[in-house]
Amino acid sequence: MKTSLYILVLFVITMALLFRFDISILEFKSIEDIDLSTLLLSFPIVLALVERFNELFIIKKKDKNKLDEDSEKQVSKKNFILATHTSFAVGLLLAIVGFRIIETFMNPPYESELFQGVLFRGLDCILTASVIAGGTDGWHQLVSLISDVTKAKRKEAKEEIS
Repeated sequence: MKTSLYILVLFVITMALLFRFDISILEFKSIEDIDLSTLLLSFPIVLALVERFNELFIIKKKDKNKLDEDSEKQVSKKNFILATHTSFAVGLLLAIVGFRIIETFMNPPYESELFQGVLFRGLDCILTASVIAGGTDGWHQLVSLISDVTKAKRKEAKEEIS
């Protein structure tokens, strides 16, 4: 609940700042300029690599002989927190280097005030790091949603042809 409240507060502050300044400089890229290969091909690979990194180096293995049920839950909770924080840090580093989500679809405000450009890139870095910290589960849900919609459209098309 606290995390949701923090995100909501950050969103409200961001929207207030963006609407206070001239946001006419922010514009979407044309469909020809969008390179979706970055998101569709390399993004799932990055997510999987971050998860494997966590499994190998961050998550502590449980010794089932020595742990009772409460201790096992505490170890699982600590592992989850460590893995999330590490994934966020790795995602933040990747975003700072230039692997960003929003910049794929929008032109950054180059000619605007310095504050607006920094805010745009900062929010993009935080969003990208958060998505990477979320792991591949969200990506799998998105892919399955697209697959379900595609199957439903195929079925409708076959029924119309028949």
